[in-house]
Amino acid sequence: MHVVDPKTFPLDKNAAYQPSPHTIHDAHQFLGALGIQKMVIVQPSIYGNDNSCTLDGLKQLGPKNGRAIIQFDPADTSSAQLQEWHNLGVRGVRLNFKSVGVRPEGASFAAMVHKYADAVRPFGWVLAFYIGMEDLHLLEHVVPDLGGIKVCIDHFAHPSAVSLATAQSSDVLPGFASLVNLLAMNNVWVKVSAAYRLDRDAFHPLVQSLARWLLRTRPDRCVFATDWPHTRFEDVDVSVYLEQLFHWCDEENVPLKQVLVDNAEELFDVE
Repeated sequence: MHVVDPKTFPLDKNAAYQPSPHTIHDAHQFLGALGIQKMVIVQPSIYGNDNSCTLDGLKQLGPKNGRAIIQFDPADTSSAQLQEWHNLGVRGVRLNFKSVGVRPEGASFAAMVHKYADAVRPFGWVLAFYIGMEDLHLLEHVVPDLGGIKVCIDHFAHPSAVSLATAQSSDVLPGFASLVNLLAMNNVWVKVSAAYRLDRDAFHPLVQSLARWLLRTRPDRCVFATDWPHTRFEDVDVSVYLEQLFHWCDEENVPLKQVLVDNAEELFDVE
């Protein structure tokens, strides 16, 4: 989930949108109604590398109930700073391409990933990617050289709108073969989250096919996320999508606790 509070924490000058405030207090009201007490706060693109809002939320949750994924530049971030964030409960760094409309490129992408991996490796952090499925071939080529560092891919690896509109099944989506290969590496997780970002139809057949394939193939590497407060989709009725997740797990005989709790605890270093 995310926390955003533009009134208290000004947005990055390049922010792509202006959200309304959604604080930890608001999160407890919404997620608490679902029985969720432990949360992972993910740095949203609108704050860039200024993690003040995310870290404020993490401090309010405390290390028992909170973890965070932040953004930073490894060129100007010291090990001491990383250790300070780690002590607060930070367990990963987000490399966000999709939200900001950037397509990664081969050599520069690999070099960037290695710099982040070298920075976070001593702390056992996650490299969290919001990247399109069509670009997963770049990630497929670099992950084997990262020494087993944990990698997480957001939102079903987010196929492009064109792919979702034209593909007949998930296995013909551009980049799907790379997703298959990445999941076989055992240090790669995928978030089954925010299906509404792929398509507004909660029963979209291709999204259903992809979700069920992921759960059937690597139930131990699927991580649920609410994506609260559903930025840019604030009007969505998420209950329909939650019910779909329950249905998918039931149909694929996957324990709900594994997807909702166990996998996340392994990924984000929760005892």
